[in-house]
Amino acid sequence: MYGFILWSDQKAQRAVIWCEDHGKLAYFNPHTDAISLVAAEKHQLGVGDLIKFHVREWCTVRRASKVELIAAAKFPDLAGGLAVAKAEMKNSQTNTCGNVVAFRKTSERSRRATA
Repeated sequence: MYGFILWSDQKAQRAVIWCEDHGKLAYFNPHTDAISLVAAEKHQLGVGDLIKFHVREWCTVRRASKVELIAAAKFPDLAGGLAVAKAEMKNSQTNTCGNVVAFRKTSERSRRATA
């Protein structure tokens, strides 16, 4: 599975991952989960990194293992963007469908950007 790091503790190398299937977030801890030696030697996991990993359920929690870095800092502002989208959805009381985030139409974004 692919995903993006939403939060990380670089010292402890722990991370919270937004998964490509838009299901529950996955958690990574190198003390309990395996990490690719290539990723560990070259780059500490950081916010916005695109990673490839295996996911498994453990007591209702998704755990990431065999983490491999694909692209460093690909989307460093992703967590903030998701928080803004959530706030906008709450303010506009937009209907949601499961785990899918409804984004504004392009024309709405353009009007806000030029205002």
